[in-house]
Amino acid sequence: MSPDSSGIPGWFIAFLVFAAIFTVVGIGISIWKFSVLRSGGLNPLIAREQLAAKLSQSQLGAPPAAGKSIEQRLAELEDLYERGVISDAELTAARAKIIAGG
Repeated sequence: MSPDSSGIPGWFIAFLVFAAIFTVVGIGISIWKFSVLRSGGLNPLIAREQLAAKLSQSQLGAPPAAGKSIEQRLAELEDLYERGVISDAELTAARAKIIAGG
């Protein structure tokens, strides 16, 4: 008789052990990311959207770049909108600000 009389192959047991370790590590990383995002003032479920909004607000609220024409600034704004970084309302507000000379 073999040393393992239960009939479960050794490779299957190794697979189960590996899967359990992988699951525990994955859960630990998820908990760590959650706590890091929370401590940074972000909602972990929508952190990417919050960061994109903060980035677009910082770009839209920045003073005009030296040497850039209104057309170039509007083109950059349109690119942000097409990539989904800013919303319709943000696009409209920023366009008005650029056109008004702000």
